[in-house]
Amino acid sequence: MSIVRREYSALAEEGGAARSALAALLDARGNPAQYAKTMYELGSILGERVAGAIPKSDSCLLASTAEDADYLTRGIYESLKLDHATKAAVFWNHHYSVPGGSIAPVVHKFLEPGYESSKTLVIAKAVISGSCVVRTNILELIEQVNVDKIYIVSPVMHAKSEQSLRKEFSEDVASKFVFIYLAIDSEKTSDGEVVPGIGGEIYGLLGLPDQPARMSFMPKLVKQLASF
Repeated sequence: MSIVRREYSALAEEGGAARSALAALLDARGNPAQYAKTMYELGSILGERVAGAIPKSDSCLLASTAEDADYLTRGIYESLKLDHATKAAVFWNHHYSVPGGSIAPVVHKFLEPGYESSKTLVIAKAVISGSCVVRTNILELIEQVNVDKIYIVSPVMHAKSEQSLRKEFSEDVASKFVFIYLAIDSEKTSDGEVVPGIGGEIYGLLGLPDQPARMSFMPKLVKQLASF
């Protein structure tokens, strides 16, 4: 697949692991196991970068959608845990369109005990096409956690997403945002899908029949953390 109107960040240099993984992600469409493995690799790459930017003395709260939890988010989580006290929050967002835009209310959530003391918030998402899901998940946490920085982490973002998200918050909150990504795409389909993005809608690419909020889906990460 030819990639058009894509810009890479400094983290995805030509010939490097990040750019290779982005290409492998598109090639893995139709193979959920390979797709998941590649998304985990991208999470590890991004997680290493985020971990290096956060002082080792700072505790972290990593927030994720349920569909991203076991692959992208786990890659980030395992990188953060190497040097930082890290807690996890997982949200089941019911994402749907309404006249003039879309909304993504949280219908279920998992908050790992002790998350309230975190000093850094990390928001993970496989692809950011607008502000809807990320905005909702930040709002779910921002009044409960007094953080110094909010890292918004994704393999691929749409070119207008950062500006759109910043407009949704006060200057005091928006000034804490740090965006870490590998690629910026400028095109969208008529239904809002970023092109080439991550190759389509994440649910089907991971082998899920529907949004986790509409089905009895429990991420392995949540099972692991809830068992302690």
